[in-house]
Amino acid sequence: MSHWVEKKANFKDIDALKEACTMLGLQLIQNAKARGWSSNTIQADYVIKLNGSYDVALINNGDGYDISADWYDGSVARAIGKEGNNLKQAYTAAATVKVARAQGHPVEMQRVENGDIRLVLKVGARG
Repeated sequence: MSHWVEKKANFKDIDALKEACTMLGLQLIQNAKARGWSSNTIQADYVIKLNGSYDVALINNGDGYDISADWYDGSVARAIGKEGNNLKQAYTAAATVKVARAQGHPVEMQRVENGDIRLVLKVGARG
């Protein structure tokens, strides 16, 4: 029995995704197998290796990458958040910082008490 479930993410910028994984203390590996329950695996273009016995596969949806994982034991949710929300937030922050800096805007990333990410962007300032 397989427990693999896909969650919409539509990650398009692999560099931002790699940075998001780094922010969460995770490693993004290209062209690998993701592990799931009972030694089930799936091949994926990108895999986020987790510390436990499960991983996260990133599946190409034709326009970007979605999350596919075996959410059964809760370890994936602990690593990337419920529905992948922590990973999605870190990705959005990393992508925003990348674009802002490319446009010459200074930007600062801060973690707030609840774990959310706050970006301080100084539009008009050049850094």
